[in-house]
Amino acid sequence: MTANLLIAFFLSPFVVHRLGDAAYGIWALVLQLTGYMGVADVSLRSALVRFVSRLRAQQDNKGLSELMSSTLLLYLACAGICLIGGGLLAILALPHLHIPSHLIADARITLLVATLILATDFAFATFQGCLAGLSRWDLRNVVAVAVLLLRSVLTVAVLLANHGLVALAFVQLFASLLGHVAEVYIVRWQLPDLRLSLRAFKKRFMRPVLSHSFNSFLIALGVGVNYEVDAIVIAVFLPINQVTYYVIGFNLVKYLRTLINASSMIVAPLASHLEAEGDPQGISRLFYTGNKYVLLLAYLGCAALLCLGTDFIHVWMGEDYARHAHAVILLLTFGLFFSFTENIGAHMLFGLSKHRVNVWCTGSEALLNLAASILLVRRFGIYGVAAGTTLAAILVRGWFFPQACLKLLNLRWKEYLRTAFAPTFVPTLAFTAGALTVRYLLPALNYKALFLAAMGGFLFWIPALALLGLNPEERRQLARLVTSRLPAFAPDGKRAVAVAVS
Repeated sequence: MTANLLIAFFLSPFVVHRLGDAAYGIWALVLQLTGYMGVADVSLRSALVRFVSRLRAQQDNKGLSELMSSTLLLYLACAGICLIGGGLLAILALPHLHIPSHLIADARITLLVATLILATDFAFATFQGCLAGLSRWDLRNVVAVAVLLLRSVLTVAVLLANHGLVALAFVQLFASLLGHVAEVYIVRWQLPDLRLSLRAFKKRFMRPVLSHSFNSFLIALGVGVNYEVDAIVIAVFLPINQVTYYVIGFNLVKYLRTLINASSMIVAPLASHLEAEGDPQGISRLFYTGNKYVLLLAYLGCAALLCLGTDFIHVWMGEDYARHAHAVILLLTFGLFFSFTENIGAHMLFGLSKHRVNVWCTGSEALLNLAASILLVRRFGIYGVAAGTTLAAILVRGWFFPQACLKLLNLRWKEYLRTAFAPTFVPTLAFTAGALTVRYLLPALNYKALFLAAMGGFLFWIPALALLGLNPEERRQLARLVTSRLPAFAPDGKRAVAVAVS
């Protein structure tokens, strides 16, 4: 994730300015179209990881070979469906979008190549899921980083050579194929007894895999509508360059949401473990404490986006992009304040196998988001799309889901607000005051000024967090953690300092 953020930071301005607003808008649209077709991969892969891990622990090599062969056949079927869907989109859908006539041919080829990339992702997904099931995240990350670096170098090279969308798509395909080949070799190395054959398809594996995948699929489908369909709505009703203006602001919000979601996932196995031990009080403490810690981090990110997000885009991409993205960032970030309240609850319900309510909420949010965005885009443009997404988040994630989650976990609203929600207010306001004060005194016209504004916010946030965000026991634990990590402050710190000086 860190590597992706760094590459995006350095590469995005270059790609946007070399391609131009219209071509980059097509590129962003194609990524969202193919990303939406890939929701089945997300759900199937989560099931594959679970069953690979179980069979490996049981040392059932025959069962593992049969599972891999069965899912390989299933994924190949998905790849075929994906190719058909991409072809239909390229032929039937693209001509009805607001794409300039001189870019239609390039857009069609780019979409077909992107569909081919997604199809190869399906075809090789069994091997990537197997690596995850073997807990070889280190090897997966090595391959992912290598592919990312190769893709970035080739992207710069083809754009400097004045090639456009089509060449960019083939770069993605080439790098992706190399990564998949590497994953196949690694899996064969890790599992020398693995025997793959399409004749080894076993129905007994399909039912549990598909059953486990179904709810994940529905959630992924709803999330796809909520966060990936915006560009499609814009392309249907507005000129394609408006996708570029929207996506630049949207991506900052997306990065924050991804970070917070990744930091929340750990509570699912913890909740499952506490349930197995018959510890309902432990589940309650996990919910309250986990929410507080996640919201402290999430609201810090939201405050940073509200105070400095537009200035960052101004420095990063240019004044014109900042002017268009300003209201998009404000609206979407406002929605995050509400949707982040359900992060811990959603993951805990998944760990407790009570996530059916999340399926219904995600579906309801998706339908409301799509309807509101289509209604508002005609009058308010890209800001109407952002407002539709925010409205759905407030109503579903900020109101209905927390009530349902608290009811399922037998928890009380007052206790939730007191222990998880209230401690986040003062630190968030403190960061906002500090950042805006520095920004007022020193306009954020470069990265140095942005850094100083952020540091000004942190200088206010840290004492507010220590005094009002943490309770006495948490402050003591933090103090012990700091002293244990810093030898100069440890009980034998004087001896450590003396040794260092000598």
